[in-house]
Amino acid sequence: MANNDQKTLKNMRSYGTGYLGQGLTYGFMSTYLVLFLTNCVMMSSSVAATISSAALILEVFMGMLVGNLSDSCTSKMGKRRPFMLAAGIAIFPIMTLLFRKVSFVGAGMVVYYLIFSMLFRVCFSTWEIPNQALGAELVSGYDERTELRTTTRFFSVVGNAMGYLLPLGVLSLFADNTSGGWWATGIIIGLITMGSWLFSFAANKGKGAFLRPEDAVKHTNRAGEIIKSYGELVKLRAGKLAVLYKTAFSCAYALFNVATIYYLKYSAGFDNRFMSYMYIVTSAVFLAVTPVINRMALKRGKVTQQMISMGVCGVIGVIIFFLCPGTIAGTLIYMALFAFMQTSFWQVSSAIFYDVIEADEWVNHKRREGDMMSMISVLGTLVSAVMVQIFGIILDGAGFDAALDTQNVAVVSMLNITFILLPAVFLILGTLVLKIFPINKKTFGSIRSALDKRAQGEDYSEYMDDINKIVGKK
Repeated sequence: MANNDQKTLKNMRSYGTGYLGQGLTYGFMSTYLVLFLTNCVMMSSSVAATISSAALILEVFMGMLVGNLSDSCTSKMGKRRPFMLAAGIAIFPIMTLLFRKVSFVGAGMVVYYLIFSMLFRVCFSTWEIPNQALGAELVSGYDERTELRTTTRFFSVVGNAMGYLLPLGVLSLFADNTSGGWWATGIIIGLITMGSWLFSFAANKGKGAFLRPEDAVKHTNRAGEIIKSYGELVKLRAGKLAVLYKTAFSCAYALFNVATIYYLKYSAGFDNRFMSYMYIVTSAVFLAVTPVINRMALKRGKVTQQMISMGVCGVIGVIIFFLCPGTIAGTLIYMALFAFMQTSFWQVSSAIFYDVIEADEWVNHKRREGDMMSMISVLGTLVSAVMVQIFGIILDGAGFDAALDTQNVAVVSMLNITFILLPAVFLILGTLVLKIFPINKKTFGSIRSALDKRAQGEDYSEYMDDINKIVGKK
């Protein structure tokens, strides 16, 4: 038994290593891409936000495609690993070229950064969606899925910390050559991510699901089949509520991320050194609370743990907005709480989404890990694209000027709203959605047992009350 536990832990760690690069690139791009385009390339904030949003929209469609393709992939490497390999090879040259300042004039510069921003999103989806689906295949137990996501979260936290702090350190070394600093940052992050993803690819050799060519379904209208799959997943009560839960978080997280640097600099008045300290604090919170979140989720249940983290952050965020926005104390408290909520979501949410797959299998007699995770991912990406675009429009409309060290009152007010109030409201809405989410340890156990009995031709009527709660049937 001990050997099996050690083997399981080793498998979880080998799977989790890829999240070092995932957290690194996601945190870096979410926080710094718009800043790079406005403060180094000298684009307007609305144009920079449009580039970021357009790339995110492409990720929506790419995520839909790659999730479905990985469900039907018949490669000898497995259903998911070929996509992980392609992304691992491509990420380094993309990051290197994206963060190089070019001298094109007019529309040429916009086109250049738009192309490479889009290539990044294609590459990121090609790794993230199949890898997420692989996790659902590696473990099938209710609590084991929580423990797997805890392991991946550790690596993601380290990657996120690097994504926030590494650019500040590199840019400080290139104080007299800002464009060189951004390019060096892109090169370093590309190298680290490539190593992380390729190691995870190699370590998971032979793991996950394999599909025989003779069992593969021939696709005549893949776009239509993807839409049909999403529709069937959302028809499930658990699937519908999972979508709303993800939407609420994504709205809050996108606004928080894109507004962070602007808020800290122009509303709170912090310099780069103090901002480094703030990110160190939040990274410390990430690491410190990871085991705490795991224990909470195992003891109270995944959904209850998420309600606590989102609800507390949302309510206190509203209070801070009205009482002490822009203050050191208010900023520290809010960022620490958001860090707890954020790491809680990334640590636990995928395990919640994994559990919907059994509901899909019960109703539709299919296991569609790729479609499920791509639907959730592209939803978050689409929401993020909209939120980033809204942020850019609001900032320009308020009169933001990147050449000024001190912004006008309207800009500061808008930063307080987009960084604190709106994210807090969305988190409260997400908490209300989770209150009626139907999958818990008991109902999940019922549907797993019923699936086993149905496969063996045995009676499963004793579980139907719980199953009907999950799928939304009376």
